[in-house]
Amino acid sequence: MLVDRFGRPLLKLRVVVNDVCNFSCVFCHFEGQRPMSGVLSPEDIGFAAMVFRKLGVGDFKITGGEPLLRRDIVEVVREIDKCGPEDISMTTNGLLLERLSGPLADAGLRRVNVSLHSLRRDRYRRIMGVDALERVVRGIHMAVDSGLQVKINVVLLRENMDEVPDIINFASKLGARVQIIELMPVNDGLTIFDKMYVDVNRLVDLLMATRGARLVGTRRDLHNRPVLEVDGVRVEIVKNWNNPTFCAACTTMRLTSDGKLKTCLYRDPVVDLYPAIRARDEERLMDLIRRANSLREPRWRLEAGAGAPANRHLQ
Repeated sequence: MLVDRFGRPLLKLRVVVNDVCNFSCVFCHFEGQRPMSGVLSPEDIGFAAMVFRKLGVGDFKITGGEPLLRRDIVEVVREIDKCGPEDISMTTNGLLLERLSGPLADAGLRRVNVSLHSLRRDRYRRIMGVDALERVVRGIHMAVDSGLQVKINVVLLRENMDEVPDIINFASKLGARVQIIELMPVNDGLTIFDKMYVDVNRLVDLLMATRGARLVGTRRDLHNRPVLEVDGVRVEIVKNWNNPTFCAACTTMRLTSDGKLKTCLYRDPVVDLYPAIRARDEERLMDLIRRANSLREPRWRLEAGAGAPANRHLQ
């Protein structure tokens, strides 16, 4: 297992498999959309996953762009599964889940995070930029029927804060979990931040006061996220804005679709793995990953101090 100079183990790899999306969310941070020098094939991704697995990484999350737009996405999952991971999950807008849930589950996908920021058609269309709520809801039901564990991702906005209880009720009927994500002032999020930002602690206080929410744990492997239980539903709280405890427990790096390794979602790539991956040079690739890990540092280490308070609900 690799450990950085701040004592943080490297346990997870976020795999960006493409750089396009069929939605236009008002807060998009454009994780994948940028110029590329080449796109990793399923076999390239599988080789990289195998090397990361040998270095102690067991948790692989597939993302984009919108990962389901890759025509070979099932093969991507199958290639990652060959390395014997502890977990393979995916973040998606859900538009194509109705057709792909079964094949993805058969290939080795175990969990799916689906972005669902409103259950009201007009509001959904305003936030997501696409009139697709009914299709996405059908896809979520199909994911559950296919045996995938489902988590509903909700970016908290002033516009949808009143809907969070309804989304929790929706998740309860499916046996799904919910993840509430604080808005970040990054890319498109920056343009709406002053108008739409809500401190996620306000929502936690509201759920405790009105829904009997209680703190049941902390995901220390994922940025010290507090976990609430609300009417039998596990609700993870992602307070990422100006929160030193968030970065202090980061266990993740990100592999871009063209083979660059990022030590942080919000920083430029630091190490180019593409040549070593294409050459199937395992020793060289391990050295590059170790180098990147040595450069990891908490984003908020020097930036904390101004803005929103850290999560006071942290255990």
